[in-house]
Amino acid sequence: MTSFRILYLTAEAGERFRERSPRKPPFVLRRSHYENGPELTAEGPYELWRRLREQSDRAEPSAPRPIEVGDALETADGVLLCNFWGFDAAQWMDAEESEGPGAAAENGAP
Repeated sequence: MTSFRILYLTAEAGERFRERSPRKPPFVLRRSHYENGPELTAEGPYELWRRLREQSDRAEPSAPRPIEVGDALETADGVLLCNFWGFDAAQWMDAEESEGPGAAAENGAP
């Protein structure tokens, strides 16, 4: 089993992310555009995605919200995955990159 921290894309950043044309992985993500969610264990990202969907369908009130397009998962060993076409490789944008004009747009950062 792998431990995953769910990182929910903020509503504002989510709109922009979903409106963009797809880019090739690895996706470059900005930490400031994400809210920490719960840490859960699962066999893999798709099993976690499925389980959260099923809990949502059953209207379990204590269940975390399902993983949507643009949300990310981070493992304890630092592997970052972004949900777009599936769970694709991602990386955090470095502070140096974010200072340059247009860096986010060029790298596909939400």
